[in-house]
Amino acid sequence: MAAETEPLLQALDRGQASRQRLRRWVPVLVPRLLGDALAAGGGALLGYEYRFYLSGVPIPGQQVPSFAAYAVAVPVVVGLWLLTFACTGRYRFRPGQSFVDEMLGAVGSVALFVILALALEGLYRGFPYSRLVLADAALAALLLFVAERALLRLAEGALLRAGSGGLRVVVVGSGPVADLLMRRLRMFPEFGYRVVAKVETDAGSGPVARGADPPVYQLRSGLGPILARDRVDQVVLALSGEGHERVLELARECLAQGAEVKVVPDVLEIMTSAANTEEVAGLPLVGIRPNRLVGANLLLKRGFDLVGALLLSLVALPVVGLCCLAILVSSPGPPFYTQERLGLRGRRFRVFKLRSMVADAERETGPVMTSSADPRRTPVGRFIRRFSLDELPQLLNVLRGEMSLVGPRPERPFFARQFERTVPRYRDRLQVLPGCTGWAQVNDLRQASSMEERIFYDIYYVENWSLGFDLKILLLTPWRLLFHRHAY
Repeated sequence: MAAETEPLLQALDRGQASRQRLRRWVPVLVPRLLGDALAAGGGALLGYEYRFYLSGVPIPGQQVPSFAAYAVAVPVVVGLWLLTFACTGRYRFRPGQSFVDEMLGAVGSVALFVILALALEGLYRGFPYSRLVLADAALAALLLFVAERALLRLAEGALLRAGSGGLRVVVVGSGPVADLLMRRLRMFPEFGYRVVAKVETDAGSGPVARGADPPVYQLRSGLGPILARDRVDQVVLALSGEGHERVLELARECLAQGAEVKVVPDVLEIMTSAANTEEVAGLPLVGIRPNRLVGANLLLKRGFDLVGALLLSLVALPVVGLCCLAILVSSPGPPFYTQERLGLRGRRFRVFKLRSMVADAERETGPVMTSSADPRRTPVGRFIRRFSLDELPQLLNVLRGEMSLVGPRPERPFFARQFERTVPRYRDRLQVLPGCTGWAQVNDLRQASSMEERIFYDIYYVENWSLGFDLKILLLTPWRLLFHRHAY
């Protein structure tokens, strides 16, 4: 009898877990639906106002159409907007999704909304609605949507940082991969993950860190008791060096308990992020992608760098001029200096920077990593380093072909030699030009982070480069410059 009822009990457990996740998502979903409805309705009204009163475009018949006819259409516009966003997955719970990714996805949803609205307008014969109003309304609604989601993200982030809501997550694993994952998830609670426990896979029993936050356990027989007690939504397996059977065994146990399962690849040991699959005679084969920045892709990236660096230089020049003046007034010495760095395939070059420390800061000590309490920084230097203004002259390095707008940050040869001995796959980051900003930097891995942490992100960028990825990083950079916590 027990064997017969076990599948039913497991199904009930999974149903309960799904209801728990739904209860956590509803408080987030309702404000988004209301905010989107206001954005769509407000956009429709603004579109009417702009077309007939502000745009200056001639009106057929020189008579403004009745506002009542357009007001009646507002509920239809709101309903179509919400339906389009729901069908394109805008209301799915996507913890960890960046604001830029969410907005880029919304552009496609808005385009589909416009197409459907034009189709409805063509089918309806009761009133000749202006298509210019629709275009203006869609643009206004998109801008209101961006502002609405930005405010909601700030509110949701504050609640998540306070420990309210989010997916309840357990990290399973030992070693650097699991440790890095724990630090990253706890560093950014606004991503929607709330780590409730860590389970070490080394031999042992019971809690291994009493009083720790979150509690740390050692895996004895199974994960079932922990998942049930902590009402876990998701389990992340970060199992470096574990066999496939062990990973599958733990995954099956989590799924039976109604918890989602994610697996973190150990990119320090295998090139999972560079893998692609194909089928030959019905059998799946996994290949390792070569460096994607060759041939046409290399020319495309170089053209993007040149155009981007020229445009950014126009904005940066007055800022650099003000910084130079402040440096000259506040401390003796030149406002600029150069420093040797490693570039593509380990070639050395001189990087341009604004001086943020006292002149000849390393004359007596030699190369030294900076710290948050570094006494060599000047008052102006602390400010320009906090917002990375000292890096603006590197746009000249981009124009000279020594750097790219996006890529792993260039390292000094003295420290690079140390990293090559201690950090696996360090030289893989030298397959591409170093960048003014990078994937590690927009993920808040700055001076306070170790190279062991940054190498995960650098290698991921090298093996997954695309022009869209570069654009995403550039769009994220200004936001990170304002709110990152590990720059000094």
